[in-house]
Amino acid sequence: MIGRNSYNPPWYLQNGHVQTFLASSPFRAWGKNPMRAAAREIIIKTPEGIRLQGYYSRHKSKMPAGLVILLHGWEGSADSTYIACTGRTLYRCGYDIFRLNFRDHGDSHHLNPGIFYAVLLEEVYQAVRQVSELAGGTPVFMAGFSLGGNFALRIARRMGDDPVGNLRHVVAVSPVLDPAKATDRIDRQPFIRKYFLKKLRV
Repeated sequence: MIGRNSYNPPWYLQNGHVQTFLASSPFRAWGKNPMRAAAREIIIKTPEGIRLQGYYSRHKSKMPAGLVILLHGWEGSADSTYIACTGRTLYRCGYDIFRLNFRDHGDSHHLNPGIFYAVLLEEVYQAVRQVSELAGGTPVFMAGFSLGGNFALRIARRMGDDPVGNLRHVVAVSPVLDPAKATDRIDRQPFIRKYFLKKLRV
């Protein structure tokens, strides 16, 4: 079992800002990515008529170790470096991968008339439920990063009342636990603030 303080990065990686910048560095994604090569686009339609875009990479093995659903962060996408690298590693370990785009993220702005809000849990939950059905009888796992980690935790909480049958484990990486405080912190960091403003203007 991994303890709370078991991760001890070298001194030159201990700064949180350095870790943030390196996590999104395109250099990490260099090289072949068999997960991307195997990916096919899937448009998921929720019961409310919302359409969410995702990319499903089925492993060449006839008996995959399971299906992993990856949720990106705010203004990220299914093609973000941290998603691509995590998916590549898990795919090489024998897992099917599904990379879900939230509404208005990635190349999906044309799919819905409304805009994205972090409170839109229901459509993401319904998408996760449908994606889980693709796994058949194999176990499903979900990992969310930043805002995606926030969604992952809320979905896990929702499952107490409305479980997704084969979703076994949920992992949240640097989840946004208090969006208001997180936004204030972003505004106080010039480089990070500039990054998000640039994304919003594109």
